[in-house]
Amino acid sequence: MKAVHRLAAAAVALAVCAPASAQQVQLKAGTFLPQADNFWYPPIQKFLDTVNEKGKAVGLSINMVAAGGKGMPPFEMGNALQSGVLDLIHLAGTFYNRIVPIADAQKLSTISTAEERKNGTYALLEPIYNQRMNAHYLGRWGEGVPFHFYMNKRVEKADLKGIKIRGTSVYQAFIERLGGTLVLTPPAEAYTAVERGVVDGLGWPLWGIEAWGWQKILKYRIEPGFYSADVSVLVNLDTWKKLGKPQQDVLTQAMVELENSFPLRRAQNDEAARKIQADAGIQVIKLPDAEAAKWLKAAEDAGWDDVTKKDPVNAPKLRALTAKKP
Repeated sequence: MKAVHRLAAAAVALAVCAPASAQQVQLKAGTFLPQADNFWYPPIQKFLDTVNEKGKAVGLSINMVAAGGKGMPPFEMGNALQSGVLDLIHLAGTFYNRIVPIADAQKLSTISTAEERKNGTYALLEPIYNQRMNAHYLGRWGEGVPFHFYMNKRVEKADLKGIKIRGTSVYQAFIERLGGTLVLTPPAEAYTAVERGVVDGLGWPLWGIEAWGWQKILKYRIEPGFYSADVSVLVNLDTWKKLGKPQQDVLTQAMVELENSFPLRRAQNDEAARKIQADAGIQVIKLPDAEAAKWLKAAEDAGWDDVTKKDPVNAPKLRALTAKKP
């Protein structure tokens, strides 16, 4: 055998026998958020950069292969993670709640993700995600950014009768509680639905409507906002178990950094998002105090009633952990 062949054979043998932490692993990641979103994508990019930088020493890297509907529709990403087609996702619970129904409760949390990591919330969720989605629950982010309805019809009280709103299950129970109709579409199809008058408006957080061009075709934002945006970060469980401890630590540390850094720019981003919308001509409809109180109560009651029907065992436990204490 020539020397070069012997060296190649030895290298293969070493690679097979090496511990997981020494192997080169590149994770395939996906998200429902578009890379053009200047509010929501930068935290994801920072997470990717952190993993790729700190992962050099332990043979770990990550590559975003599907984002904003390109590469894979967001409603397919939960199944793709479960089966191992994707290794890691940044995905709102509404896109995978058919697999993990309790995911719909995360928008209802009134405490920070840092508190959730410490108070047992993550510990409660971990075995649920393990069993139902073949996933490791790495963490979540986005808390404190409210959802709104952006409309082309005026809404001036807690009543949505006769109104059709594009959205996902995030809003469904709330919309139906107030007499409205949900039209389910992925975000990439919302522009056409609004433009053609199929819907009267859409639901989305305060940040990022301009990444989809929606500010061009919408007239109003309803205040107050409700719920809290949430983006789960999940790792395929088989992938997670194959990683060495140093590689797992890189992912966990990057997640903790994201959870801790996200709130620091929230107020600044809130102000910037409102200015973008105002400059685009979107008017604010602020509900009167009494109607605003009905609006928020309907949102909370409908949200928890819906989650409790879907998972009567775990919903009360999660509510007890994530409700802000007086």
